[in-house]
Amino acid sequence: MLSINPVKLYNPSFGIYFRDVNDEDGDIRYRGDTVLCRDDLYFPEVVGFLDNKYKNVPKVNVVMHACSDGEEVYSFLGVLISRLKDKAAKFLPLTAKDIDAEHIKLAKRGVYNITNTEYIMANDYMNGEFYNYFDLIPSSKPKDPRLKYTTTVKADDSLKSLVNFERGDIFDDVKKINFKNTILFARNFWPYLTYDEREKLLCILSKKMDNSSTLIVGDYDKLPGNVDLLLEKYGFVERVPNVYEKPKTVRISSNAISNIKYYPY
Repeated sequence: MLSINPVKLYNPSFGIYFRDVNDEDGDIRYRGDTVLCRDDLYFPEVVGFLDNKYKNVPKVNVVMHACSDGEEVYSFLGVLISRLKDKAAKFLPLTAKDIDAEHIKLAKRGVYNITNTEYIMANDYMNGEFYNYFDLIPSSKPKDPRLKYTTTVKADDSLKSLVNFERGDIFDDVKKINFKNTILFARNFWPYLTYDEREKLLCILSKKMDNSSTLIVGDYDKLPGNVDLLLEKYGFVERVPNVYEKPKTVRISSNAISNIKYYPY
């Protein structure tokens, strides 16, 4: 049985969303921590890479797992559209999933407290068009005194219409996805898996992905998770920071992915 701590806290200098989910012993099972334009991805560079890679492809599938409260999903959308304009259409709509129903509820709502620092970064990434994608809620007065220097914004309805939020588990999903011309965001949850679970997931991805696929991870996956070493083992190559392709063919025993089962992250 899970014990969920649903408290939403913010760092006073940055509008980070925190949410811990604990097991019955009180140990952390996973966190929902996220932020607008999380700084372990330079979103303009990522969008530029994807634009160039898929320039001759008419339709690209984008799936974002462990989407938390949706801030990174809307961040990516805002940067994608502001940078690519009409060319962004082939990447849309996005599919965003999380195993936590509360995260999906918050993501569909799309209301966030952001600091001025956060706004400056996001607005720069979005070519000065931040308020084309987010609506200001000026009357909001947060009760937490640590939020007094924040602004409350809501993802615009036109932006929300471009993403399908669903509850889902990546281990179920990867067995069903056609990875041809597919971008998979699988970011900042790998350390919550055991080493065996990480290897099994990457083993499946290695067999199903090809050079038309793109896998995007996070800094948190590399540091405590050592996922970068496993990615190399399974033939993935980093093209820009945290963005991987699989140009190499790696021979993997069929026994390595047998009996795959549900592993919540």
